[in-house]
Amino acid sequence: MEYRSVESYYRQEHFDFYTRYASPFYSATVPFDITALKKLSDDRGDSIYLLLCYFFTRAAQALEDFRYRLLDGRIVLYKQLHPGLTVPAPEGRFSFAYLRYEADLETFLGGAERVLERARSGVALSESEHQNYLYFTALPAVPFTGFTHAQSGDPSDAAPRVAFGRFYRERRRLIAPVGIQVSHVFVDGRALGQLAEGVQALYAEPENG
Repeated sequence: MEYRSVESYYRQEHFDFYTRYASPFYSATVPFDITALKKLSDDRGDSIYLLLCYFFTRAAQALEDFRYRLLDGRIVLYKQLHPGLTVPAPEGRFSFAYLRYEADLETFLGGAERVLERARSGVALSESEHQNYLYFTALPAVPFTGFTHAQSGDPSDAAPRVAFGRFYRERRRLIAPVGIQVSHVFVDGRALGQLAEGVQALYAEPENG
């Protein structure tokens, strides 16, 4: 899990301000047009959930603000982000699955299926020892317009958290409500807006992503 220490952080004033907060997190819910992505999923027979997570991770990976973390009191910048998912487990429960992001979609999906198969077989709720994850969950039966994520109580936990709600139709387009939680320690509204634009661009043209 490659990272480098950041000696001169360009948002140092904001970092100092928000690290004083007991809860520096904020959330936004964004409606994404996933019409093209769902068609790709149907045509290929791939999980729409995996595709949503893959392209979201790709968009976040391109933005430096989402790769900063606090590690032993130091600001570090990770080279690569990976997706951590909740997946269905026996008896209506869920497990955590930690996937390795690969730039090549086929390679990513091939590795993901092996991890997901193990995660679905029982309940595994162990947390990763690494911090360079985006955490994803899905609530396919919940048509939310706002969403807040469970918090560990650790204000230094800067990993973004993402939830996909129930899809709905709007003027023949398929829309997914997506709740995104970030830490103000590292992510301002400008970066969140850039992320939303990047995600939508990939969801709209996934075959070119």
